[in-house]
Amino acid sequence: MKMVPWLCIFFSYLLFYKSSCELITSLPGQPPNIFFKQHSGYIVTNSQHGRALFYYFVEADSENAASLPLTIWLNGGPGCSSLGYGAFMEHGPFQPGKDGSLIKNNFSWNLESNMLYVDSPIGVGFSYSNTSSDNINWDDTATAKENLQFILKWFKKFPQYRNSDVYLTGESYAGHYIPQFAVLLLDYNRTPNVKPIKLKSIALGNPLLDIEISVKSAEYLWAHGVISDELLDMHKTICNETRYVMEFIHNETSNECAKVIELRTEEMGNDIVKYDVLLPKCVSSSAAGRLKALGNLTTVHEKFDKKVGKVADPCLNEWINLYLNKPEVQKALHANTTNLPYSWEVCSGPLQYRMEDGAIDIIPLLSNILKQHIPILLFSGDQDSVLPLTQTRKIAKLLAQDLKLVALDKYGPWYDGLQIGGWSQSYGGVREGKNVTYLTFATVRGAAHEVPYTSPSQALTLFRSFLRGYPPPRKSSAIAAM
Repeated sequence: MKMVPWLCIFFSYLLFYKSSCELITSLPGQPPNIFFKQHSGYIVTNSQHGRALFYYFVEADSENAASLPLTIWLNGGPGCSSLGYGAFMEHGPFQPGKDGSLIKNNFSWNLESNMLYVDSPIGVGFSYSNTSSDNINWDDTATAKENLQFILKWFKKFPQYRNSDVYLTGESYAGHYIPQFAVLLLDYNRTPNVKPIKLKSIALGNPLLDIEISVKSAEYLWAHGVISDELLDMHKTICNETRYVMEFIHNETSNECAKVIELRTEEMGNDIVKYDVLLPKCVSSSAAGRLKALGNLTTVHEKFDKKVGKVADPCLNEWINLYLNKPEVQKALHANTTNLPYSWEVCSGPLQYRMEDGAIDIIPLLSNILKQHIPILLFSGDQDSVLPLTQTRKIAKLLAQDLKLVALDKYGPWYDGLQIGGWSQSYGGVREGKNVTYLTFATVRGAAHEVPYTSPSQALTLFRSFLRGYPPPRKSSAIAAM
């Protein structure tokens, strides 16, 4: 029997969501001839508090989807939606266009894997709690526990994927979410009389890992010609980024730091996207004037696209916001069934995160994960000035030295087809008589903080290698595959 929409809403309100309500028949504006299945809805993580995490699950574009891996993706923030960023901006099957239609993403990661996007923690995107205090002082520990509850209950709803190889992936503050989630999964697997979850590997893009290292970007900005020699000296002698962030976390910013950051903003200019120093800024700032204001800029982009190929739409975030606030879209996604008292935005909502947790050093967790033979990929878009590649590369080297891993190749270019996709180096050791890759650091050429957003082809090539347990392809293998 086909369940009518009001019954779906009724059951979701009672926190007993039925599978028939979670299969997406079609998203508004979806292109024709889409054969893979999509699901979305809520997993209740705490019935007493009425807590539920929203998910969007895209099965692999394959006749044998259940035989392919399961990749879980978390965005960071803290407070940014995996549905909005990961799925609709980066590597999901569709991207909203300026006219409200969905454009097929030819570099979707569901070409290689089943993709599970989770709005985490509670209060992010469409995820919610009926207990108002749950939105206050959410922290890393609670987030990791909630994510573990989510996946255990999600597997009960989708038992056909319970034996799948599982890959944990994410970016930015997911540099905190994913390793802590992975540790809980590994602990769970050691619990007596439980069926282990087959965690294979984790990947972190432009991650926040150690605030003493990750956020320092003055050298990067200076090398890109964005700030002056004088300001670089001020960062070295008066206030660096770590000090500024720590003071901000504790709400005690000094006059010295405030002056340096003010000068930095002045030199950089207000019209630069800090997450991608090459990306044009979207000139639209209000929903009503988006299309009109974009007129000339859109024409310029279209002409440029024809000359050099597809470039990222700087206003994609605007189109996503418009699309996901449409009632018919939310209905198709089985989202917002409790009528949240605010509009959906990609990085907003009632969440109040414990910002002090941003100072937690994640490097020891990564070291322990590697010791348990779970490989790690650290990748960085080379145009991100917020969590720049220079700092992630330092962390990769520290991990390799700490674990006495050996370099399996020289630092050098990896290839996306016949083009350089970025630069990489892999580290490993001998296991059962074979060289095994444990740790890979890779840059992605021309990529932003959200790597697949601006470099979708390179990101898919990197993801494909990650799933297979190989370092990014070097030139010889790229040519052989042509």
